[in-house]
Amino acid sequence: MSNTTLLLLTIAAMMLAAVPVAMMLKRFLPDFLHRSAGLDQLENRIYVLHSEIHELQDRVNGKVQRRNQVSAEKHRAETENRKMERTIAEIALQPPVFVHEVGDPQAGLSKFLVTVSQEKASAGGDKSQVNPIWRCANVAEVWASGAEEAKQLVEVAFPFKMGFTKSFQRTQGRPTPRRIKAPAS
Repeated sequence: MSNTTLLLLTIAAMMLAAVPVAMMLKRFLPDFLHRSAGLDQLENRIYVLHSEIHELQDRVNGKVQRRNQVSAEKHRAETENRKMERTIAEIALQPPVFVHEVGDPQAGLSKFLVTVSQEKASAGGDKSQVNPIWRCANVAEVWASGAEEAKQLVEVAFPFKMGFTKSFQRTQGRPTPRRIKAPAS
């Protein structure tokens, strides 16, 4: 036998032995590689990460929603603040109203409102200095059991002889002073 024939026979024997080995490798190698690579663990880790992503996305959505609510509340508060500042500015332009309380507020007593003003001169013709508060609006809150008692209390507190004029208001509550227009700048 020549060397070439021996070489061919050796190749043929190797091929015959390689076919069953290749078939065995084809059958066991993927499972072996699968186990050795830890693909099951990687798949499990991927599922865990996927669920964590959904959980984090839900938390982010909740935070975004909370941020939007806080932003809306902040906008509402700022709007109310601006409205209050405008109201304060309007009130600052109004003349003051002085409130005088006559009688003690007690259960069973009614509150009567009386507009009070003082003339510059007293009834005796004596020219005297008038307190500056009487140049503004003055209201007396009278606590009495009836209208007659309220009139008597007002007459005692603000006598006509001292130049006081009084007028009972039909509605109860604090009078709203007239508005003063601000000068144009």
